[in-house]
Amino acid sequence: REELYPVAVQVASTLRSAGQSVDVVLENKKPKWVFKHADRIKARHCCVIAPQEYENAEVAIKDMDSGEQVPVKIDDLSSWAAGAATSK
Repeated sequence: REELYPVAVQVASTLRSAGQSVDVVLENKKPKWVFKHADRIKARHCCVIAPQEYENAEVAIKDMDSGEQVPVKIDDLSSWAAGAATSK
């Protein structure tokens, strides 16, 4: 969804500023494809920005090892990223 592109770029910038490596997929892909892509590039986490989450000022972050998915407030991404970096 094109209206979420600026948010995706903002989220990527926030995560990069917090020391995370970020790959952004802006194409209209199904979630299954996105998760497979994240797995192929050996990502530890996959951040999904969907309309429902965005309405709640959140993103969904999936741990690619455990499969657990949690909501994270967009304003709390830097704190989340700092915690993710220390748990490597």
